[in-house]
Amino acid sequence: MEIPFTFAQRSYPLNPSATLTFTLEEQQEISLTIYDSYGRVIHTLYDQAIMKPGYHELQLFGDAFPAGGCYARLQTKHGIQQRTLVLAGNHQGG
Repeated sequence: MEIPFTFAQRSYPLNPSATLTFTLEEQQEISLTIYDSYGRVIHTLYDQAIMKPGYHELQLFGDAFPAGGCYARLQTKHGIQQRTLVLAGNHQGG
């Protein structure tokens, strides 16, 4: 059973924000983690959290992540799904 898990990017790259959404058919434990392009954990948004059934939405902001590609990985009892996040570079003058 595939969990509907979508990534909607308001602008390209992730600047200033993006939305991750998923829908659960039943209450269950999930983990949602953001990894950098080397597979290192950047942020753990949910770690074995019990989530109610229904639609869930998270707003992500580009300044909270390093520049470059990252991955959002959703893990449930039904499996793992992953989505790519493209982040803006740090464009500071100097």
